[in-house]
Amino acid sequence: MQPEILIVVALCGVGVGVLAGMLGIGGGTMIVPLFNLVFGLSIVHAAATSLFSIAPTALSGALRHARQRTAVLKVGVCIGAVGAVTSALGAMISGLVPEMAVAVLTAGVILFSSAQMLRAALVKRNNAVTQPAPLAAPPPSAPPAPSAPPAPSATPALTGRQLAGAAAIGAVGGLIAGIIGVGGGFIIVPFLVSYLKLSMSQAAGTSLVAVGIIAVPGIVAHLLLGQVEWLYGLSLAAGTVPGAQLGAWLVIKIPDRALRLVFGMLLLVSGGLLLLKNSGL
Repeated sequence: MQPEILIVVALCGVGVGVLAGMLGIGGGTMIVPLFNLVFGLSIVHAAATSLFSIAPTALSGALRHARQRTAVLKVGVCIGAVGAVTSALGAMISGLVPEMAVAVLTAGVILFSSAQMLRAALVKRNNAVTQPAPLAAPPPSAPPAPSAPPAPSATPALTGRQLAGAAAIGAVGGLIAGIIGVGGGFIIVPFLVSYLKLSMSQAAGTSLVAVGIIAVPGIVAHLLLGQVEWLYGLSLAAGTVPGAQLGAWLVIKIPDRALRLVFGMLLLVSGGLLLLKNSGL
């Protein structure tokens, strides 16, 4: 393999890492199409190599989010622990599923998640637009005293039912993650936003905690099956790890709705291209 190709993979990894740290995904929704469409790996090898590079990416971003207090650790660990078990099962199933079926499943799940995030962004915008304007200006008051920069939004109180829901999404997300070679963040983030009502920054950090845990057993299973392209995976991780640090830092500086729109559009393009590539059109 030519060194120039590995350099290009690493540079692509920086961009993937930034988006992963911002959006709470391991990067598989971008890495799998990248390896399959650009570098010519089969969908199964692209998925396995993607998962191999996801763990260090997620760990890098999760550590930054934890320092910023933009991660709900209890939820992330709950989702990750359950998803880790089903991820290994999914990785074993992947070797038995036809390649076309894996591609269609991957694209379908990505497109579904895209619809969820875009709908959430549009609902948030509509709610803001329909807020009534004040009837009169408030009375003058003394200027407020200087204060410290706002802290991340408060962590919501979690009920047993919500934690059970987190475990359920971990089971489903882990199974799909193991089959199609992604960390599961594209499923976890919409769930955290719509069900647990976390902000996008909190959902991103929490998801990366879960993704880092989910990826480990799937990586082991794919390695045992001999499906990982080592040079591609290591080169990509060399770029995604620092990129994830930068993305996690940027997430608290970008409006919540903008993050939802970026996430939704990214998934829409990624899933659509993957579906077209493997449909024979």
